[in-house]
Amino acid sequence: MLRRLAPWLILALSALAAPGCGGGSWSFDVVGTQRDPGAEGRIQVERIEGGNRLVTASFEHMTPPARLGGNLTTYIMWFRDRRGQSTKAGVLEYDADSRTGRATATTPMSQFTVFISAERSPDVVGPSENVVFSQAVETD
Repeated sequence: MLRRLAPWLILALSALAAPGCGGGSWSFDVVGTQRDPGAEGRIQVERIEGGNRLVTASFEHMTPPARLGGNLTTYIMWFRDRRGQSTKAGVLEYDADSRTGRATATTPMSQFTVFISAERSPDVVGPSENVVFSQAVETD
């Protein structure tokens, strides 16, 4: 019986492993930059409908932004394309009591950098130099 199932099993496993077939997901363990070296987290990227990518970021042991200086109040997730253009993906939901943060956003890009910066306001239009996490992502 195993002999009859083997070709089907190999075909099924090959389809799951083939790049570009169906979905696809990637996971990255990240550690904080020099700004917050004790912080750590995970960035997950999943291919979704329409060729977009769903990015889910979760972090722990994050220093409250105010302790990083300069009247910082919030964390923001950004996507940077290969040309260096940054796009605001969203404000990180940060819990000062548990020192955790979480954000979810979508992007049509398949190659980009996800980064988190501490900012003075959630309304900023560009990232500051206060980057606490950075991860290059390539999903092709």
